[in-house]
Amino acid sequence: MAIRDVVEAPAPGLDLRRHYGLHQSPAIRARGLIFCSGMVAVHPETGEREHGTVPSETRRIFGNLDLLLRAAGSSLERLVQVHAMIYDRIEYDVLNRTYREFVPSGPPARTVWSCKIESGFKVQLDVVAME
Repeated sequence: MAIRDVVEAPAPGLDLRRHYGLHQSPAIRARGLIFCSGMVAVHPETGEREHGTVPSETRRIFGNLDLLLRAAGSSLERLVQVHAMIYDRIEYDVLNRTYREFVPSGPPARTVWSCKIESGFKVQLDVVAME
């Protein structure tokens, strides 16, 4: 077994290498953990960008992360760390309300920062989960 393995995208639209030429794997499995690359709101089948509000982008991202983690043999319930990027700090409370829909209790470690996100998205998440 390799030290690390690439987790392939379970839906074609989640392979951002193919759709946007990004030099990254959808996720990496290493030592019992799944490391998911930064995810933005894209349609899982087509890869089409789905710009929207902070809640709509966050919901799409969590749906996509759920697909990716399940393909890797994990789930959102097994998250241990989340890095959340939002386009404007003023949206922090909005992000938190939507985040709680997917992480209602026992939240993982998390860092949130505001920054300019690729292609004008409002939210980007990268996560680490246990297998």
